[in-house]
Amino acid sequence: MNYWDDEIIKALAHPIRRRIIESLRDRNTLSYNELLECLAISNHGKLGFHMRALKGFVERKPSTNKYRLTDKGQLAGELLWDIRFIISRGRRDLAQEPTRYVRRLVFGDHAFLLYDTQDAKREIAFSFLEAGLPKNEAVIYLASEHELDSESREIQRYGISADYFRTEAFTIMSADEWYLKKGKAQPKRIIANWLAFLLERQNAGFTGLRVAGEMDVFLDNAKSKELLRYETSLGKQLPFNVCGLCIYDTKKIDETLVNQLTKCHGHIISKDIAWKIT
Repeated sequence: MNYWDDEIIKALAHPIRRRIIESLRDRNTLSYNELLECLAISNHGKLGFHMRALKGFVERKPSTNKYRLTDKGQLAGELLWDIRFIISRGRRDLAQEPTRYVRRLVFGDHAFLLYDTQDAKREIAFSFLEAGLPKNEAVIYLASEHELDSESREIQRYGISADYFRTEAFTIMSADEWYLKKGKAQPKRIIANWLAFLLERQNAGFTGLRVAGEMDVFLDNAKSKELLRYETSLGKQLPFNVCGLCIYDTKKIDETLVNQLTKCHGHIISKDIAWKIT
């Protein structure tokens, strides 16, 4: 563990760099084009950036013009293998942990979910929403416009009774209509609408709102700046009786935006793990 220094942590911090190290650990040597193929990357500049970041861990063998791990790279590869082995052996229920985690979120919590498959999104988001029903929270699911019907069916397949829809305890709405008005995304208006909706539901006897919202509408309509203003305005801790889970597709969000959104939320959830941001 004396070698576990800032340099190694930085090398292992990015998934592409981890995959480079693991590919070279498994195959010994690879050409630049073979690395592109292994990593399923078409952008030469992106791979070049991460290869430069791995200086000292990866070297090019002049005689073959192929890349291999240095001694430090071999150590990083062994550490990655050890970490994955420990997780798979000692925490076989890790994939279930996010579903338990989101069920424990309470009013004021502002979390964001990163998903890569519809099944992962639904398992976590529906667990989050279901947890509010026995607490007399008004549950709201903002789904993409083109998925409203399919998501309604999936919610009932998950096991949430249609009775909750009839009593307005569970409402599914269009994220497109909620977040955009005439093609514009106005953070102040959206927050004001949430406050009005909260008051309406509290007057109806509910204790507050539990909201899961798909945020693709901002990204699909090139509203990243408005998205960040909205998330920043909400902050890590919501100042009212709302528990929020913002849902992001990993295919539509880059590392820079993830880092920015991390500063706006108190909790991060993925299909494998969940943690609180301090």
